[in-house]
Amino acid sequence: MTHPPSAPQPPQQPPQRRPLQPPPREQQPVPREQPAPGQRTGGQQQAGGQQQATGQGPAPQGRPGAQGHGQPGGQYVHYELPRLYDTSSRPAGPLTRARFAPAPAQRPQQAQPDSAWASQTRRIQEVQQQPKAGMPLPIVLGWILAVLLGLGLLVLLTLLFLLYVLEGSSPGAWVLEAVLASFSLVVIIGVIVLADRWDPQPIPLLISAVLWGAAAAAGTAYVVNSVVSILAYQVTGDEGAASFVGAVISAPFTEESAKGLGLVVLFLVGRRYFNGPLDGLVYGALIGGGFAFTENITYYGSAWDHGAVTTVASTVVIRGVIGIFGHAIYTSLTGVIMGLVARKWGTVPGALVFFVATWPGMFLHCMWNLSSFLFPDLEGLIIMLLLEFVLSALWLGLIAVLVWDESRLTRVRLGEYANLGWLTHEEVTMLGTWKGRREGRSWARTMGALPVMKRFIRESAELAATRQRLLADGASPKATAHERQLLDRLTVNRRELLSRA
Repeated sequence: MTHPPSAPQPPQQPPQRRPLQPPPREQQPVPREQPAPGQRTGGQQQAGGQQQATGQGPAPQGRPGAQGHGQPGGQYVHYELPRLYDTSSRPAGPLTRARFAPAPAQRPQQAQPDSAWASQTRRIQEVQQQPKAGMPLPIVLGWILAVLLGLGLLVLLTLLFLLYVLEGSSPGAWVLEAVLASFSLVVIIGVIVLADRWDPQPIPLLISAVLWGAAAAAGTAYVVNSVVSILAYQVTGDEGAASFVGAVISAPFTEESAKGLGLVVLFLVGRRYFNGPLDGLVYGALIGGGFAFTENITYYGSAWDHGAVTTVASTVVIRGVIGIFGHAIYTSLTGVIMGLVARKWGTVPGALVFFVATWPGMFLHCMWNLSSFLFPDLEGLIIMLLLEFVLSALWLGLIAVLVWDESRLTRVRLGEYANLGWLTHEEVTMLGTWKGRREGRSWARTMGALPVMKRFIRESAELAATRQRLLADGASPKATAHERQLLDRLTVNRRELLSRA
């Protein structure tokens, strides 16, 4: 195989042979011959239900040499590719077509050293850490957005406080209502922090998500819903009808659109990090939690104005306990759909699907608001409690499934790099499973290399997500350069671990 003069020659390649079909799922031995990543065998072309080796597009040609050539992972291992990650099958059309040329996985420029994780015996000279790059542009934009939204939230809360006080209510009561409203937000943030442990999202983008819901979305919805309710009252002359129109018709459409627009903004600003359905769920739930915080302040204040302790208590129970995950669920469904489409077909379809991705959240939101009109008594409250409990349990189950799915994606995509010699298959297991990560951190702790191992794990997950984005969007120059940076850091991390083994 010939290579461009500017690229260093890879390790010696074995002669090309006819590729063999991967073994059946119930068989686990590693085959002696495998097709190049991304290349189908005759059997795979005939069986549409079977998975491809890497997915789509022109894949890197050839494979690493056999063990003993100084290259980790010289043995080819087939990592089955679920259809959920395959970006080669997409609807024909200008919007779903990849924006760039196919993106083959990059080869290492030189033979990689043996794995510190696999051998733990060889020692090489410690390499000096590369200079730290500047702050990525998405992080900078995330901080700017967070500051602007934070100022917007401060203005909004000040206006709500002044309106509350001017109506003759106690300032201390408003502070108490804000504290009660914050409890729900803290619970939602806690759930999302646990859900976002595999490949954590950047802090400024997470803060921006909460502030978008609490400031931009809540402020927009407050104005629009108020105007719609006033217009409905002027048309019907019935306060009950105006309340129904505002709660059941205007609120679901306006609020879910305003919150979903925040997902689009975060998707475009932080596309490097917004790579799949779990990322969409994380951002959507935080936007919904921030929205619920501001909205609950107004609802608790309205209940306080009625003067009955039972009214305040029932409002807190309904909105802060029974429906605690309501807005988080509605908006997270929008994020899940956007993340699925973006992971499969790229950036443009992922952004445009927003126009229909809000529909499930709108429907659930409408049903929740409608239930308060259909079941206003105690029996209705019990029914609402049961339905919301089931919905919350399903949502938490969805989080668990998406966390498992993201770990599987990491293992599949890192397997491509292992087959090219960037790392070993033992390291893929260590980096791509919860158990392997725990064992890797424990081992690194014994030799004082825990920070290096944590960085190795974190950047490997980012590398796998970048690989999936390259396959969906094509070989974008920026994404390709980012992949190269991550591969260089992967090499540095491995050598540093090996030097301490």
